Amino acid sequence: MAQAQGIPLSFLQGILLDLRRAGLLHSHRGTEGGYALTRPASQISVGDVLRAVGGSLTTVRGLPAEDAGYHGVATGLRDVWLAVDGAIAVVVDQTTLTDLLVRQEHAPAPLPTPSR
Repeated sequence: MAQAQGIPLSFLQGILLDLRRAGLLHSHRGTEGGYALTRPASQISVGDVLRAVGGSLTTVRGLPAEDAGYHGVATGLRDVWLAVDGAIAVVVDQTTLTDLLVRQEHAPAPLPTPSR
């Protein structure tokens, strides 16, 4: 898998460990071993994977958007970052691993967009 994706094996192992710790994968030992999803792909969102691997979806100065603090005239920026985080969450939480597989097999389908 690492070779197919052009990434170092150690990097892939770290991702798989993060996904296992988050309860998205379980591992099988032995000659027939490997990893498997803990739930059907249709029940795992891209947001689940992103949060498992990277934590918060949006960071501001290295902090989750909800922890960003501003003072004075910049106080309103926190609300902007929270809105950005919410818009990202809408897209990644409504897109499942199955959706990605279907898009790969067929013409690309539009991603969900946040309503205004």
